[in-house]
Amino acid sequence: MNPGNPGNFLLSLIATFTLVSLGILAPTAHASDQSLGAVSFANSGSPAAQADFLTGLAQLHNFQYRQAAEAFQRAESRDSNFAMAYWGEAMTYNHAVWQQQDLPAARAALAKLGATPGARAAKAGTPREKAYLHAVEILYGEGDKNDRDRRYALAMEQLHATYPDDIDATCFYALALLGTSHAGRDVPTYMRAAALMEEAFEQHPQHPGAAHYLIHSVDDSVHAPLGLRAANASHDLAHLSRARHVG
Repeated sequence: MNPGNPGNFLLSLIATFTLVSLGILAPTAHASDQSLGAVSFANSGSPAAQADFLTGLAQLHNFQYRQAAEAFQRAESRDSNFAMAYWGEAMTYNHAVWQQQDLPAARAALAKLGATPGARAAKAGTPREKAYLHAVEILYGEGDKNDRDRRYALAMEQLHATYPDDIDATCFYALALLGTSHAGRDVPTYMRAAALMEEAFEQHPQHPGAAHYLIHSVDDSVHAPLGLRAANASHDLAHLSRARHVG
């Protein structure tokens, strides 16, 4: 899928910057992962599934949706009861910035974990994992997309409030906010996301979601300069462009 460009302002501003590549924190990260950013995510999956899961998570934050889905599927194959691997695969089918969602594919991914939300939740190893699953069940549950997007954002707001030190919860909450801007770029909504991501980026400058979602939150002619530091700490221009446009 090649979503359209929500704006070119920031990309043109950073064209003269030399951007650094960052390493992914995974147990057995490969050299090809070194430009994805630094991620870690406490979970109850088996050790054998961790490298693929973390690779998928980093690719998810970079909007490399197809590659992320494949990585999460590899994690599923290594641990068939790894709830967060199925959560991750399901997340790859929601492209919030472009208001695109593959609902059948997402529901099929979750169905591999269990036939019902209750059965799936029972396989989540911690209350935090159950909260992530609860949120994604809302995203792909009953109701029209706009309503599900709004209720998902509320669920992610609660998850963020419950686990304020969880950088991924913060990032996915900000991205969920962007997904509620259904009628176009709603500046107050985008600035709420930007405020979250500015603080997250200060604390986690190598996290791919913190940098990437801050860039998207401020990608307009007025606010683009606010994202220059995030861009400078992110990826080389070619990789940034691919992360923005390829899923």
